[in-house]
Amino acid sequence: MSSKQVESRRFGSTIRFRLTLWWTAITLCSCAALCLLLYFGLSYSLRREVDSFLKGEVQEFTSILNEEEHHSFAEIEADIRHELGSRLRGDLTFRLVGEDAGLVFSSDAHDVLTNDDGAGTQVVDVEGPVCTTEQPASTSWPYRVCSQQVDLANRGRYQAQAAYRMDQVAASLTGFRRLSVAAMAIATGLSVVCGVVLAGKSLRPVQQMTNTARHIGAQNLAERLARSRNGDELDDLAGVLNEMLARIERQFGEVQRFTADAAHELRTPLAALRCRVELALDHQCDENEWRQLLEESLGQFDTLSRITNDLLLLARADAGRNFLNLDRFDLTETIRDLVDLYSATANEHRIELVCERMVAIEVDADAMRIRQLFSNLLDNALKYTPPGGRVTVGMARYENKAEVRVCDNGPGIAPEHIAHVFDRFYRVDAARTRTTGGCGLGLSICRSIAEAHGGTITMASRLDVGTEVVVRLPANRKVSTTDKPTAHT
Repeated sequence: MSSKQVESRRFGSTIRFRLTLWWTAITLCSCAALCLLLYFGLSYSLRREVDSFLKGEVQEFTSILNEEEHHSFAEIEADIRHELGSRLRGDLTFRLVGEDAGLVFSSDAHDVLTNDDGAGTQVVDVEGPVCTTEQPASTSWPYRVCSQQVDLANRGRYQAQAAYRMDQVAASLTGFRRLSVAAMAIATGLSVVCGVVLAGKSLRPVQQMTNTARHIGAQNLAERLARSRNGDELDDLAGVLNEMLARIERQFGEVQRFTADAAHELRTPLAALRCRVELALDHQCDENEWRQLLEESLGQFDTLSRITNDLLLLARADAGRNFLNLDRFDLTETIRDLVDLYSATANEHRIELVCERMVAIEVDADAMRIRQLFSNLLDNALKYTPPGGRVTVGMARYENKAEVRVCDNGPGIAPEHIAHVFDRFYRVDAARTRTTGGCGLGLSICRSIAEAHGGTITMASRLDVGTEVVVRLPANRKVSTTDKPTAHT
């Protein structure tokens, strides 16, 4: 298949071709409708003009008959033929028809409206002038005949008729039809040309967006589609695509950072394991040294396992896969159990761990993931609260949401870090280190768990004042209320 055939086939399937086709079809239909309207309008107008002319002529013919009532029909016929002899075309004929439809006389010696048996046109029974169309067998054009009854003194009732040959009207209509066909042919050519030009101009922004998008890749995700700023639909489309590119760029950057951070986090325990294995191979170790190396290696394996599980959880959440086992349980009892669990750690660090006003609420959630969420929050709060500090846990119900607050009076977090604390592998330098802050995935996991349950998690903090984390989860129903706070010190 040649390149021209490929291009022709491609054009036949493009929007430009379909727009041109629709434009041409609509233009031709409009032109055809206009031509038909004009044609019938012209035909009606010409017929009305002929009818008006014939009515005047038949009235004049009637007047002549009344004025010359004492003359014979032959004399009247001679006078009318003499008077009509001055007409160049000879397209007007006066006829007098009897009540039996027989022709009395005609101004045309070769009257084609007279049948072979001598009969004339059909007789009308109304008083006023009536116009009809007659088609003689010997001609290719019709006649328009206006008939009116007339009573002649001492002669009886007759039909006075004025007949007009419609060949010129038919010729005018034929000329108009030919002109319409020529106009349709010209309109077809112009509509195709204009359709191609207008479709190309209208779709030029789409072509520009296509060319730009075709060259956008991982190396130039910052590039954006050009916008016309004229507020039309294509400009809106370019804006939406630019927003999508911005999201893709942001997510791609997060994936790159996540990959780099994950590699960095995994490299540390792997390097430690390799170092210990090399140390064990290069030196003769006694049983105690072997035990110590194995215990240290086991700790690094635990770190690797924890990071791997956390990464797997986040990956399943990002992929939209359901990693929850939903069941209805009492959220208040779960929070109280966690507070009791962490009370020993709080006592060890001389921190007051308090359960404030708790509202018993049931939720449909994954109990294990919910425990993981609040365990991370309590662990962080206790870890960064100095001795003598205070950590409070409170629960309330607002509409159909269960709200759990975990507050501490630790060193707080600077405002520039608040927007990033839920990012993966993010640590606040002043308060978060690898030794005390884990691998930086805890809060990211908390956010993933909360959002997977249809909830939210937010953080507010002030330096040297403390930090407050608020978790909101969909709730089922209110069970009871306990006003008395419980403290663990």
